[in-house]
Parts: sequence; structure tokens; C-alpha cells
Amino acid sequence: MKTQNATTPAEQALKAFIRKVDWNLCRDFLAIVEYGGIGAAARATARQQPSLSASLKRFENHIGFTLCSRSSRGIELTPSGKVVFELCRDMAGCVMAIPQHAAAAAGCIEGTLRLSMIADLGISAVDDAIIMFHKIYPSVSLHIDVAPWRDTIEAVVRGDADIGISCDNAPRDTLRYVSIGREEQQLYCHASSRILQELKSGSSDTIQYKPHMFSKYNFVLTGSDEPQELLAFRKCHGLGRHIGGQADTLSEARRLIRLGVGIGFLPTDFAASDVLTGQLVPLLPEDILPRYPIYMITRAETPDGTAASLIVNVIISRTAGKEMQKTS
Repeated sequence: MKTQNATTPAEQALKAFIRKVDWNLCRDFLAIVEYGGIGAAARATARQQPSLSASLKRFENHIGFTLCSRSSRGIELTPSGKVVFELCRDMAGCVMAIPQHAAAAAGCIEGTLRLSMIADLGISAVDDAIIMFHKIYPSVSLHIDVAPWRDTIEAVVRGDADIGISCDNAPRDTLRYVSIGREEQQLYCHASSRILQELKSGSSDTIQYKPHMFSKYNFVLTGSDEPQELLAFRKCHGLGRHIGGQADTLSEARRLIRLGVGIGFLPTDFAASDVLTGQLVPLLPEDILPRYPIYMITRAETPDGTAASLIVNVIISRTAGKEMQKTS
């Protein structure tokens, strides 16, 4: 007959796992998967490769299953590894949110709000929300990281950022999206470009032609910062067949366009001052320009009362207020 204190082998194994495993093993496993291998994770985290390798082995021993295998492409997760990776990622989000949750429970919102956003964004709702949030919660420090739009989304997914401000053509169920505006891209050349002499007709100050007419000219690309909608527009009209230059940021892309390296797309708000001073000339009719929404993105399970949820509420109220002003 089973006594009250007796436990099954499975229960004993579970208790042993809880007693021995620690958060550092989960963190190391996450790094190995996210950076694509032990060597890459060691370089990115300034750790020794043997130390990370041993950490992975200990983690697998505690769990009782192989989590990943090495291949020529790096590492590949086993079915068990995929499940454990998702659980560890959720744990990372919970661990990083502990200080904010504690502050919220105590009625004191403080700490650091980590914001990842695409570069050179010209949407006023973002600035307005930051100003208002700082006035209401002066004890919260803002840490802003500028990154390409895909990296911004992944930072939120991993828990490295509390808020992401980005475009996203394929929203995920695990994230919450709040639309805060739309960005519009125009094709520009520099004011003394030979394109204007070759194609200009009539006396209009703004040259407007069909996109395919510019497919033969050198093009400046923005690399990983290019939204999917803009990429589809370019491919549809054959723009970018001849690469004159490539830049990681919009600021550097604008520099190359102004220097005459090639034509290129820029957000209209971002390029507006250069158009006013005559340094850049828009080339396409406004009614065909590629447009896409910009979102404020958080993890779907972000609790109420944390700094991340509070700034979302602020920006929703600011955006709603502006919409009411437009319709009144």
C-alpha cells in the first residue's frame, strides 16, 4: 500500500529537475538557438565556447532529451528542442518583466522601458506619446534601439524589447499590434540628375512618370530596412535592376541619392525638407505611391499596469484624439 509520503519515479525525477535546473541554462540554450550555433552565441555573448557547450549538455541531461543537433548549417532543433525553446522564450519574457510587475503592484512605475524602432520614423504620434508618457511616469527611463524592421519585431518576440515600432506585413498571433499611422514612400533623384534632362516635359515643377520608365537607371537600395510592400512595388515595376549603391539606414540612402549615386525610395515625411530646399525631386504620381501601416508592437501577454502597456494606452489615446480632430 502506498504511503502518504511515497512518490513515483516520475515525481521524483520532476522534483530533482526543479531542484537542479537553473535559469542560466535556459538563457544559454536561448542564445545558442537564436544565434544559430554555439560558436556564434559565444561570440555574441562574450562567453567561452566550451562553457556554452557544457551548459547545453547539462540542460539536456536535466531534461532527459537531446534538444538540438549540429549540421553544416549550424544547429537544428529536435521536436523536443522546439517545444523547450518556446517555453524558454516565454520564461525569458517573464523574467525580464519581474521588476516592472513588482513596481506596478507597489503602485510605483519605474525602471527601464526598452523600445526598438525603425530608423528615421516621421510619425508624430510616437513623439507625442513619449513626451506625455515621460510627464506622467518620470521615473521610467527610456532605452531606444534603432534596428531594421524585421530585427525590431524579433526583439519584441525574444523579450529584448518591451515595445517595437515597425511595419509588419505578416502580423503574428503572439504579438499585439496597435496601428499608429501610415508611411508613404516616394521615388527621388537629386536636383541636377541627368534623368530630369532626359525625361522632363512641359513646365511642371514636379516630374511625374510611370515607375517602369526608371528601371534602366542606377538605384540606391536600403537593404534590410526595406518594407515588404516597397519591395513588391519595386519588383513589379523592374526598379533596382541596376544597383548604384546600398545603405543600411535611410539617412545614408538619402546621402547617396543627393550625391547622384542613383535614384531611390525614401519616406515622404523624411525627405520633405530636402524637397523644399530643392535637393531632391519626387518622380512618381502621389496616387500610386506604396504605403503601409506602422504599428506599436508588444507581446500579446503583456500585463496591464506595466510600463509597456501604459505607453500603449497613451499612444492609443493620442491617436484616437487626433482621429476625432480630423472628423470634427
